[in-house]
Formats: sequence, C-alpha cells, structure tokens
Amino acid sequence: MKRIPLTILLILCIVLSSVTFSFGADKTLDLTGQSAILIDATTGEILYEYNSHVLHYPASTTKIMTGILALENLDLSDYADIDEEASFTGGSRIYLLEGEEITVEELLYALFLESANDAAVALAKKISGTVENFAKLMNRKARELGAINTNFVNPHGLHDDQHVSTAYDLALIARYAMQNQLFRDFVSTYQYTIEATNLQDTRYLYNTNRMLYDTVNKVMINGQTRVCKYDDVTGIKTGYTSKAGGCLVAGAKRGDTELIAVTMASTDMGRFADCIMLLDYGFDNFKTVNSMQAGENLGIVAVKRGANNRVEVATAEPVYVTLPIEASENLLRTEVELYESLTAPVEKGQKAGVVKIYAGDELLAEYDAVTVEDIEEGGILSAFGITDETAKKIYRYVIATIIMLFLLLVIYIMIKRRQIKKRRLARQREREKLRRLKQREKELWEQEYWRTRHFL
Repeated sequence: MKRIPLTILLILCIVLSSVTFSFGADKTLDLTGQSAILIDATTGEILYEYNSHVLHYPASTTKIMTGILALENLDLSDYADIDEEASFTGGSRIYLLEGEEITVEELLYALFLESANDAAVALAKKISGTVENFAKLMNRKARELGAINTNFVNPHGLHDDQHVSTAYDLALIARYAMQNQLFRDFVSTYQYTIEATNLQDTRYLYNTNRMLYDTVNKVMINGQTRVCKYDDVTGIKTGYTSKAGGCLVAGAKRGDTELIAVTMASTDMGRFADCIMLLDYGFDNFKTVNSMQAGENLGIVAVKRGANNRVEVATAEPVYVTLPIEASENLLRTEVELYESLTAPVEKGQKAGVVKIYAGDELLAEYDAVTVEDIEEGGILSAFGITDETAKKIYRYVIATIIMLFLLLVIYIMIKRRQIKKRRLARQREREKLRRLKQREKELWEQEYWRTRHFL
C-alpha cells in the first residue's frame, strides 16, 4: 500500500457545496525531547513531527527490533543457551547465569518488561549465533521497513557511537512490530513471573513503561499535572542511557484510531510527558476512518492466455484513511483504477490496480487492488481469448463431429458397396440372360440347319 503524507491540522471549508482541505503546521508542542513523531499506526500517516530524521542513540527502544525478530524466528517453547557473554552483559538485566535453562518466551518477557540486556544477547545468539550476525539481521530488517537511517550494532541498545536511529525510523519499526499480536501481548503486559529455573529462584518482572500502570508519579502536560498512566495505552518500549537520554515509543488505541508516538533525547520523566502530549494531540485532532472492507469487489480484469479469460479483483486489506477530527466521512470518495489486462499465469493476491481515496480533491491514500484467485496458463486456444472450459466444449464438439463424420463415412461406404454389389449381380444376370439367349438362338439355328439339310 502506498501512503501519501498527511500534513497537520485542518481548516474545514465548505463553500457552495465545494469542499477543500487546508493543512498547516502551525501547532508546536512543548516537548522535552530533541526529536519526536506521531503517526497513525493503521495508515502510517504522519500527524506531527519534530526533528524526526535527526540521528540519536535509541537506547533500549532497540529491543523492539530484537523482540519482533525473535518472534518471527524462534519457537516460544524453545530453550536458549545462556553462555558467558549473555550472563555478563551489563546494564538492566535479570542476572541470567551461564548454563541456566530458560525459554524464549521467558526471555521475551524479560526483554520487554525489565528491558533485560542479558536476555537480548541470549535471544540474538539463539537466532544468529553471534551478536554481530544478529546486528546484520536487524539492519536488513530495518532497510526492508524503510528505516534507512538506522544502524544497529547490538540487540540491546547499550551505548555505541555507531548505534543510532531516528524518531521516524523507530515509528516505522514499531508500527510493523505492533501488527504482530504476540508482540502486542508482550509489550502491553505489566507483570510476569518467571518460575524458578535450574539455577535461579523465581523472578518477578515489572514493565518499565509507566504509561501502563503508574498513577503515583506525575508529569506536567500543557500546564496541567497528570499521572503517567495513560488510558487505552497499548505499550510499547522505553529506553534510557546517560548518552541517549530518555527515549520512549508509546502506543494507544481509541475506537478505530490507533496512534504511535516516539520521543528521543528527552529525560527520564520527560519522555512520558512527551508521549502523553503527542497522543493527546493526535486523539484531539485526528481520527482513523474505515473506507472499505477487505475483499470488497472492485470489478473484473481481462486475462490473456489464461485458463480463464477474466479474473475478479478486490481490496487486499481494509482501506483506512486518516482525517482531521472535524471532517465528515461523507467527504471521502473512492476511485478505482484497474489494469486493462493481466497475462497468465496469474497468482491470487497479484496486484491488478489501485484504489485511491480522496477527501475533496486531496489524495489521502492508495491501496492495492488484487486478484481473488489463481488463473493458470491456458491451452492453445487461450491465445484467441477462449477459456479452457470453452475450449473443452469445442474439443468435445470437434471430436463428436469427427466421430459422426466417420460413422457417416462408414455407412456411406457400406451403402455404396451394397449398391455396387447389386449392380454387379444385375450385370451378371444380364450377361447370363444374354448368354442363354444366344445359346438358344444357336440351338434354334442348328436345329433349323439340320432340318434343312435333311430335306436336301
């Protein structure tokens, strides 16, 4: 799906039934962080940004990437090998011991709740063998997601001058990760218990994200004192080092509107204030609207050289757009642009056009229109636009016609043979009759001859 960036703040104008959206960037939030961004988690639209492409140290927000890669590459019930490198990793940790038996699931809870660096190393080595190889995997995934300014050196975020990211990149990574339900479950968990292992007693883990639970500590938001706990929060990950400062990627969802806020180079408490301010701004000014359902029929596209000469096309996913809070959903209009044709073989889910969503005359988003079934390459007649089903009927008709003509030929030959035989018999009878007649004439002549001789 291709996204068209959505600028900030709307002025809704309705003049003579003509609607025009005017956007401005005149709203400035009083943030502590040196970089920040707010996006619609569903559509990817940028709702607010401040120095969002400036490089900073991401600290433990790094673990968003570590966690999603672990979920995509490991079985939760598998055990990880805890070696010396993992057990001696510094910073926040759960004090894993070399040779300790612990599952991937337990390590993930340690990673997301306690921000355990030793768990991050154990997971990285479980996946890639070495921290260095895992960092390469992290960077490949970042590039795939469009996080092109990010460079990961380790799986935990402990300081390294080369270990950097941006608020924009972290938002992209977080948006991707939050599409995984298991990831959402982990980062929204406040407390988890790791039962006693072969080397350690029971551990009690608590999430470092105050927005999930903290009703005691307070922050200042637009001149008002607020608790850190945020209604409808969905996670996701804190980060802090002395050089990175306070970092936080936070998510919240209200109705169909889900937002992701990122702040970097803030303070320990300032990061929570920043994300609360960003999320408040987002919910106060924007909404996510479902314009079309997944699988909604969009029409038919011709198929060349296919077993079938056409294929149905539908939306690949639910179509959502971000609108300013005051905007009416009735202002949305949809344009469907389908390809003129596809060439077989066609795969289910293959792009066959686009769906464009407009608010007034402004293009808000583009979604792929895709085929709903596979179309295999057709037979010889498909070159003439004839489907295989029709071709089978034609083949059956041709074969039946050939058989019928053959039978008629056989019958004709039999009739002709009978006619020839009759004519031959008739000629034989005629010749026999003529022979007998001549024989009779001969006999009469001989009788007459001998009678005449007798009288002479």
